[in-house]
Amino acid sequence: MTSKQGNLRGLLRLRGVRERDSRIGLATALREEREAAAKLADLQQLLDGLPMPATSDLAAFQRRQHTIDLVREALTDTRATLETARHLSAAARERWVSDRSRLAAVETLVERRAAAARAERQRRETRELDEVAEETWRRRTLVAVAGGGAR
Repeated sequence: MTSKQGNLRGLLRLRGVRERDSRIGLATALREEREAAAKLADLQQLLDGLPMPATSDLAAFQRRQHTIDLVREALTDTRATLETARHLSAAARERWVSDRSRLAAVETLVERRAAAARAERQRRETRELDEVAEETWRRRTLVAVAGGGAR
């Protein structure tokens, strides 16, 4: 194995590890985004489903308003969390796409070099076979000329 092949194989491993890590990071970011969206939907459903107080009791009304305020605060926090999760997901996606394209570039380079090595090996084999065929032809020609001249 030449030094260039070793360097390329090392680079290929490195790019593969980076791509895998960024893919795992993307999956984690997407999961967190889904969880934040689900929590937001649950809080919104909770807010929409809060019953009106059965009585015109002021204390019951205040408790309901306090509950609504708490749910609204949680909704605000969850919306901010969701927005952050979306930004993180977008950044993770960009990183993964970048790492994936870098890995593909190195894989393509390795494939091209392997194809070039195969082509060179094929040319050498063809050249050797041509030399053997040429030598065989010369021997036959010499035998035919020597045999024809002795008659």
